[in-house]
Amino acid sequence: MTNVGSAEALHINRKVDEQLTSIADKNRSLRYASGYRIQVYVGNERQQAEAAKLQVYQSFPELTAYLSYNQPTYKLKIGDFIRRMDAERYFGQIKQMMPSAMLQPDKIDVRRSLSIK
Repeated sequence: MTNVGSAEALHINRKVDEQLTSIADKNRSLRYASGYRIQVYVGNERQQAEAAKLQVYQSFPELTAYLSYNQPTYKLKIGDFIRRMDAERYFGQIKQMMPSAMLQPDKIDVRRSLSIK
């Protein structure tokens, strides 16, 4: 009777492994997800936006900067944080440098989020 039980267990384990592999493959193909970014600049001056970008890069080179322009406003957001807790850890430090910084929900790049320590 133990032979039948182990054959059945192997069959079930194989099916579980197939499901886990399928889920892992799907997760690897996921590029964007809901997360958080820190907005560090909003204004009409491109030079100020670029200066803020440089200042953040010098202090936090591991964070990606995203500069957008929607006439007449420039917005600079940084980081790709999946968890709010991770974003808040950086936010406290950035807020000291740039008092107008705000933590915001955003669509983030999952691969870049994995490189943030």
